[in-house]
Amino acid sequence: MRHAPHRLPLAAAILAAAAPFAFACTEPPPPVEEAPPPPQPEATSLLGEQLFAKEDTLGEIAKADSALALAPNDVELLIAAGRARRNWWHYREEMALYTKVIGVARGDWRPYRFRGHRYISVREFDNAVTDLEKARELAPFNWDVSYHLGLAYFVSGRFEDAATEWMRCIGLANDADARAADSDAFRSCSRNGSDPGSQVAMTEWAARALIRSGKPAEAEALAKAIPDGLEVGENLSYYTDLLFARGAKTADEILAQVSDSTYRLETVGYGIATRFLAKGDTAAAMELFKQIAADPWWPGFGRIAAEAELARAAKPAGTPNP
Repeated sequence: MRHAPHRLPLAAAILAAAAPFAFACTEPPPPVEEAPPPPQPEATSLLGEQLFAKEDTLGEIAKADSALALAPNDVELLIAAGRARRNWWHYREEMALYTKVIGVARGDWRPYRFRGHRYISVREFDNAVTDLEKARELAPFNWDVSYHLGLAYFVSGRFEDAATEWMRCIGLANDADARAADSDAFRSCSRNGSDPGSQVAMTEWAARALIRSGKPAEAEALAKAIPDGLEVGENLSYYTDLLFARGAKTADEILAQVSDSTYRLETVGYGIATRFLAKGDTAAAMELFKQIAADPWWPGFGRIAAEAELARAAKPAGTPNP
């Protein structure tokens, strides 16, 4: 018996014939976009909080980098690119640029001063002290070097060293060599005698260090030596703390005005908390330190110092300072 040849139905045959053309005309699916990696923290606070940079919404970093690309080893452009990052808290990149400056201009005090400041910002205090002591060696009359070196000592818990450094610079207010070194590009310790803003900032930190060194009478004498009616510009917070130390303002009065003032809680509040400690009101001091440590302005010196206070208080006796 003969069988008829097997034939596909007409529709199936048409589909089979058209299939290669269908595949040829189909576009491949678009590639899947990978999500950008999450931002890495610039630092971790002394209480364990991860701390992040801000977005440069003004394009300052890109502008500085474009200029640097034309002369990658130019010291001034390297420093400018580093300084462009400071307002946006891109501290790791900033520090790397100062490291490059040190490699090409070892006798320049500025990269040690700037990098030392940023080591304080990222809570690496030993490195900050090393850099800023080197900066002091290169520029012993510089106000900013002394100010930040004292801060590095202070947040490390080296209160006597901090007081000694700040009092050294304050003592140069009328020094002839310090006055000769002063210029627009070099703020000398002589500004402690000629610029009220510089004077009150260093004086207030020196008073805090003296208090923490067990020398409240010397701290009080410093505060009383500051005259009334000074125009101190952006350093109003330090002037306010000195007025508080003299009894011219109350803590409640100052803290109630923080939200409407030009100063931040982390700045003015730390001085008040320090004096609470001096009077034995540890509970009030610690409560204020907790508020300051929660301030979102994480590079602030008052916040960093408050973190250090809380971290020390949480450690068992005999444990090294953070």
